[in-house]
Amino acid sequence: MSASSWYRRYVWNYKGNREYTKSGYDYAKTRFVAEDLDVDCSDRHYVITGSNSGIGFEIGREVARRGGVLHMVCRNFEAAKQARSDIITTTGNDKIHLHTVDLSRPREVLAWAREFAATHDRLHVLINNAGCMIHERRLDADEIENNFAVNTLAVHILVTTLLPLLQRSEDARVINVSSAGMLCVKLDPHDLTHENLEPFNGTLVYSQNKRQQVVMTLWYAQRYDNIHFSSMHPGWADTVAVRTSIPQFYEMMKDNLRSAAEGADTAVWLAISKAAVKHPSGLFFQDREPVSVHLPLAWTKSSIEDENLFMTKVEELFQKISTPKTEEPAESQATVAPVQESASPAEAKPEEPVEAPKAEAAKPEESVEAPPKAEEPVKEPKTEAPKPEEPKTEAPKVEEPVVEPKSPATLKTEEPLSAPEPKPEEPPVEPVEEPKTEAPKPEEPVEKNKSPAALLTEEPPSVPEPKPEEPQKQKNEELVKSEETVVSDVQKEAERPAVTTLPAMVTCEGPVVSTTVTEDTVASTDEMLSNLTDKCTLEDVPPTAVEETLVVVAEQSPSAEMEISEASTNTKPAAEAEKTAEITDHQPSLQ
Repeated sequence: MSASSWYRRYVWNYKGNREYTKSGYDYAKTRFVAEDLDVDCSDRHYVITGSNSGIGFEIGREVARRGGVLHMVCRNFEAAKQARSDIITTTGNDKIHLHTVDLSRPREVLAWAREFAATHDRLHVLINNAGCMIHERRLDADEIENNFAVNTLAVHILVTTLLPLLQRSEDARVINVSSAGMLCVKLDPHDLTHENLEPFNGTLVYSQNKRQQVVMTLWYAQRYDNIHFSSMHPGWADTVAVRTSIPQFYEMMKDNLRSAAEGADTAVWLAISKAAVKHPSGLFFQDREPVSVHLPLAWTKSSIEDENLFMTKVEELFQKISTPKTEEPAESQATVAPVQESASPAEAKPEEPVEAPKAEAAKPEESVEAPPKAEEPVKEPKTEAPKPEEPKTEAPKVEEPVVEPKSPATLKTEEPLSAPEPKPEEPPVEPVEEPKTEAPKPEEPVEKNKSPAALLTEEPPSVPEPKPEEPQKQKNEELVKSEETVVSDVQKEAERPAVTTLPAMVTCEGPVVSTTVTEDTVASTDEMLSNLTDKCTLEDVPPTAVEETLVVVAEQSPSAEMEISEASTNTKPAAEAEKTAEITDHQPSLQ
C-alpha cells in the first residue's frame, strides 16, 4: 500500500477546510429539505453498530424519536447500557434492544449475526457505523489485522449474513459510514492485513479501510437490486474517536469541528427519508448529496480486476471464519495429546522401559535389565527375517570360489543346483577365459622346433610362407637344402594346376626358350632341365660348392641322406640343382 502523495493531501486539506468543517455544514444545510426527515419509522427495525457514543448514538436517537425499533450493537456493555437509558429518556421509545458484540473478533460477529438472523424475521436498515483507528498492527487468532477486521471484514460479515432478512423486508437499506480520508489513497487488493506496510501507519490504514468500504458498497449495489446500498462521509466531527485516535488533528481543528449530530445528519437522511432512495444505489454521499469518490487528477481509480480481486479475498476470509477449522483443532489437540501419550509408551517400551516405573527414580537400571531379556527373543525373529535374505548375498560369494579352483566337476554339479541367476553369469566368465589361454600354447612348440628334420616333414602340410624365410635367415649358405625344397615344390605343383614363370636370373647363350611350367610339362621335367643345361650356364655358384653342401646335409640327418641319394641317382648336373634352387626362392611371390 503506497502512501498518499503531497498533491492528494494538499487538495484534500483544501477541500476539507471548506466542506468538512462546521462552516461547511452550515453552508450545505441551506439546501436541506426539512420535510425529508418527517417520516414515521414505527415497526421498522434498525441495526446500528457502535451506537453507544458519537455519530452512532445520534443516529440511534433520531431513529428512536421517530418510533423505530432500534438494535444497538456495541462492544462495551456498560457504555451501551447507559446510552440506551439516555435514548429512552430523551425519546420515550423503549423499543431499544442491546447487543454486546466485539467487532474486532470476526468469529464472534459471525456467530451473533447468525443468531440474529435465526431469531428475527425482518430487518429494514443496517447501518455500519463502528470504526477504529489503531496505530499498531495487531492480529487476532486468525491472523487478521484489527483495523481491517472492524472497518472492513465486519461490514462484509453483517451484510452477507443478514442479507436474507433484508431481502424479505420492504424498502431495505444498508448505509456504510465511511470517511473522506479514502480520497487520499488507492485501493490495494493485495495486502489486506497490511503486512508490507513499514512502518505501520494507523491513519493510512484507516483511509485504506474506508476506501474498501466504498468499493464494497458499489459491489453490493451491483448484485442486489432490491436493497439500496450507500456510503457517506460525516465530515470532521467532534467525537470521542477523533479525540483519542488523532489528538493532534483535534487540537488543531477543535474550534471548527462539527457536532456529532451534524455529522450524523446524512446517515439519518439515508436511513429514513424517501428522497434518499431516489438516488441510484451504491453512491457516496456528503451532506445529503452524492459526491465523487476521487479527487481530480489524484490517480486513485482502481480497475475492475482489482476490485474483484479485493472482494474475492474478503470472501475467502469470510469462508475461513465460517468454517470451524480453527475451533476443531483446539478440540483435536486436546484429544491428540492423550493419544500421543498412549502411543509413545507403546513405542518407548522396546526402547526405554524406564518409563513404566516412574516412581522408582533411583533404580531404573535394574528394571531395565529384566525387560530387555524378554525382548531379546522378540528381536531375534526380526533378525531371522533378514537371514533368508543373506543367502541372496551369498549367491555372488559362491561364484568367487568357483572361479578360483576352476574344477569342472564342481562347476557341473553346482550349476543345476544353483538358482537360474548364476547360470548366465558363469558361462561368460569361465569357458571364455580358458580357450583364450590354451589357444596361444600350441603355437609356442611350433616356434621352438627348429630342427631340419621336423621342418622337412612339416613343410608339405604347413603354409608355404615360413619355408622360404627360415632357410634365408638360418641357412643361406647351404644351397643343398634348396634342392630338398625343390622336391616338395614339385610335388605341390603336381597337385595344384597353378602356372609359374621362371624368373629371368640366368643368361642364355642360345636362342630364347620358353621357361613356363604347366601340367603337361611337369611329367617331362628331366627333358626340360636337360635342354636348359645345354643352353644356359650358372654364373654364381661353382659345381664344387654343391658337392660340399651335400656332404654337410648328409651328416646332419639320415632322412637328408636318403634324399641326397635319390638326387644323386638322377643324372642331373649341379647346374640343374642351382636353377631349381633359384626357382624355389621365388615361388612364394608367385603363389
